[in-house]
Amino acid sequence: MKRFLLPLLLTLTISNTASAENMSGMDGMNMQQMMAQMNKMQQCLMQVDEMELLGYQNKISKLEPEIRSLCKNGKRDEAQQKAIAFGKEIASSNAIKTIQACTKNMQESAFMPTLPDFDNLGDRHICDELPKER
Repeated sequence: MKRFLLPLLLTLTISNTASAENMSGMDGMNMQQMMAQMNKMQQCLMQVDEMELLGYQNKISKLEPEIRSLCKNGKRDEAQQKAIAFGKEIASSNAIKTIQACTKNMQESAFMPTLPDFDNLGDRHICDELPKER
C-alpha cells in the first residue's frame, strides 16, 4: 500500500495545474528544495497505517455503488450527504491526519492539492464528480 500511496501522491502533484505553473519558472535552488521536501514527505508517509487505509478502501468499494444508485435514482441530496459524511470520517482519521502533516509543506508550496473542505464544497456535487461507469 505504501508503494501505491507515494506514486498516487506524486501523480496528484504532477497533475496539479498550480504545480505546473510553479515548476515552469523554477530555478535550480527551488527544484532542489522541492526534491528535499519530497524526500522528507516520502519518509513521513512511511508512518501511515496501511491497515487503516485498506479499511477505507473496502468501505469505498461498498459505498460507491450505493452512491451511484442514489444518483441514478434522483436522490442527489442523499448521495451528497452520504459522501460528505464519509469524507468527514476519513478526514478525521489518523491515517489522513498523518498524510496531511506529511504533505503540508508540499501543499503550501502549491506542489500538491489540498483535501477538500467538506463543509464548503461550493457547487461541487458527488453525482457530478463520480467517474463514468465502464
